[in-house]
Amino acid sequence: MKILAERRNGWVEAIIQNRWVEAKLYNLPSRFGINNGRVSKCAIGKSNKRDSCKKFFSQMDYNYDRGLDFDNLPPGVLNKIIAELESLPPEHSH
Repeated sequence: MKILAERRNGWVEAIIQNRWVEAKLYNLPSRFGINNGRVSKCAIGKSNKRDSCKKFFSQMDYNYDRGLDFDNLPPGVLNKIIAELESLPPEHSH
C-alpha cells in the first residue's frame, strides 16, 4: 500500500493492489462498514490513477457508501484491498 494523501477525518487515499483507492475509515467496526468493519465508504479505481477531468464513477470498478453501489472487481480483489485498509491503525484525534 502506498498512501497518497495524509489521513484526515478518517479519509485515506492510496494505491492498493495497483488500484487507486479512496476510503473513509472509522476507529471502530460498524454495521455500516464493509463486512461490518471499519471501512464505511470506499471507491476503487480501474487503474492506479484518477483523472480529475473525467467523471469520477466512470473511472471506478467499485463503490460502497454505507451500502454497495456497484462492484465490477475481479474475484478476491476487494477482500485484499479491505484487509490492507483495515490494517491501518486507528486515527488519533487531535
